[in-house]
Amino acid sequence: MLQRVGLAAVAGTALLLAACASQDTPPTAGAAPATTAATAAAKPAASPTAPKVTLPDRYDPKRNPAADLKAALALAKADGKAVLIDFGADWCPDCHVLHELFQSAETKPLLERNYHLLAVDVGEFDHNLKFTAKYLNLKGSGIPALVVLTPEGKVRVATNDGSFANARDMDSEQVNAFLTKWAPKR
Repeated sequence: MLQRVGLAAVAGTALLLAACASQDTPPTAGAAPATTAATAAAKPAASPTAPKVTLPDRYDPKRNPAADLKAALALAKADGKAVLIDFGADWCPDCHVLHELFQSAETKPLLERNYHLLAVDVGEFDHNLKFTAKYLNLKGSGIPALVVLTPEGKVRVATNDGSFANARDMDSEQVNAFLTKWAPKR
């Protein structure tokens, strides 16, 4: 009986990982990269208001998080939004769940109204570690982990307690409570 339960658990895990992997396929050669704060900063705004934030669609190991942060902070200084750094990796099922929650109709408007979002790839806890160590203790936080910065770059909160590491057990209401609590008071 225990062998059947163990086999079922392994099969279930494999299916979950396969499903997550199929949702975020890497771009094909020649495909345009996802728009982030860095690319949004390079584009002029279409209106007198701040440019609309496009949420990153995955954790891109080729991105330079320091350059992305610099661009996001410049935007934040201009419009008063906070900077939200999402540390994670494409192999992480909880990171995929949090990404889906960020894209949900309940959460996306809150993010766009209050934050410039960066997605920082930590690989298998072997990528962008110097950058990450400035904000998080990955051993305690797990991934996904979130950090909220003021437009001046000061840390308002870092989820070193692992509060998002089990994002698969969260819903939009819980994510929105966090985002609302740490949103800039304007």
